[in-house]
Amino acid sequence: MKKIDVHCHTTNRIVADVDTPIPSISAIEKIMIEYEVEKTNLLATYFPHKQSGITNFRLLDWIGDRLNFSMFASLDFQYYPKQGLNEIKELADRGKIAGIKIYTCYQVVDLESSTFKQLIEIAKRHSLPMMFHTGLSYASMRKYNTPTVAEMFSAKRLEETIFKNPSVNFILSHMSKPFFEEIEYVCKRYPNAFTDMSGLIDSTYDSLEIPSSIGVIKKFLEICGPHKLMFGTDFPVQTHKDSINFIEEAMKGFSDKDKEDVYYYNADRIIYLKNKP
Repeated sequence: MKKIDVHCHTTNRIVADVDTPIPSISAIEKIMIEYEVEKTNLLATYFPHKQSGITNFRLLDWIGDRLNFSMFASLDFQYYPKQGLNEIKELADRGKIAGIKIYTCYQVVDLESSTFKQLIEIAKRHSLPMMFHTGLSYASMRKYNTPTVAEMFSAKRLEETIFKNPSVNFILSHMSKPFFEEIEYVCKRYPNAFTDMSGLIDSTYDSLEIPSSIGVIKKFLEICGPHKLMFGTDFPVQTHKDSINFIEEAMKGFSDKDKEDVYYYNADRIIYLKNKP
């Protein structure tokens, strides 16, 4: 079945302990062909605690004229909020981004700040979905021995924002692991709340968690419905092979139409439909 990967990262640098040590765009393209992924959504990355990441215009330059990639813009809330906000405004006005990614859990994000409120207005004006990192961080757990670098944002932490902005679609990534009951509650209650099943494991280290992750996805689908879940990898952390295995195993007993929605049509509707004639 054709697929859209809504949650993917890229870099031209070597990444330790992953299946694809240099997860460049060309490397991703080869994997996309192997696993029938028609479009991949890349995420600009801003990690203030490391003073690193892949910036908006750098990522846009890497994508170039490739039609099989899209991108979500982001910003550094802690040190460069004004510059980041201006970049996102420009990119949105130029029609260069498919959404906005907020790195909650990795940096200090004030949901009552002027910067955040302006981001919401950009999302509304351009019909852009907003994605948030929710739940723990593998990198933080292994490097710093703490669940997150900054404040923990679970699905419930964003409930008021979702409620106040019904015209914006919110993607709460990673199923808010390990707060799975919260993602079930929020996605079932609010029509504009969705999640992806990216990054449920670090494929290098967490193979023993595969059965429980499959169970989590299956339970979510039974409670919230297939229309609430999108396919994502968090590549290069979680491999395409593991991500597809999760869906295939969790959706045994579901219809092909349900599976097609999770793999492709939910993302097509929520992220890309506005760009179609």
